[in-house]
Amino acid sequence: MAEEEKKARPAEETPEGAPAGAQDAQTETDLSAALSKAIEAEAAAEARAKELEDKAAGLEAKLSLAVQQYSRLQADFDNFRRRTRAGEAEAKDKMTADIVKEFLPVLDNFGLALAHMSKDEAGAAYVKGFEMLRRQLEKVIADLGVTEIAAEGAAFDPHFHEAVMQAPAPDKEDDTVAMVFQKGYVLKDRVIRPAKVQVVHNS
Repeated sequence: MAEEEKKARPAEETPEGAPAGAQDAQTETDLSAALSKAIEAEAAAEARAKELEDKAAGLEAKLSLAVQQYSRLQADFDNFRRRTRAGEAEAKDKMTADIVKEFLPVLDNFGLALAHMSKDEAGAAYVKGFEMLRRQLEKVIADLGVTEIAAEGAAFDPHFHEAVMQAPAPDKEDDTVAMVFQKGYVLKDRVIRPAKVQVVHNS
């Protein structure tokens, strides 16, 4: 009788109605699947992070190269701008020097005319007018940046003076400019016309 009751009694069930062994197996399966998904997600995240890191490194390298190229381009442009400005200034100075050189004989002739007229009393009335014209021409030339070369009494300098003759002068040192035959002029560092001079030579 007891055996019949034992056979007739159903197996133990979980509160949900499923056998306890089956519930444990299902839980293990779910946990294993979740763990596998978590591992896969972590691996995917690491792969994505590595991909983004590599991409960031590539972009950083490109940015660094672009900055270097920009710096070189900026330096080249600055050099080009300086060269262009220097070339323009040089061309302007050369043009000014060429123009002034054409007017120097006129200025010389004013000086000769005034020297001649001052000796002739008949020309005294014109001296003042000629003197005024000469001063105007000298001002125009000076406003262009042209200056007269210091010569008389200065040490002879072949860069600025042209020796047309030598003469003794016991009261002066050798290689000193004793007399100026024709004035010289410079524009900045450019010699427009050297001064033609007489140089002291005592020995």
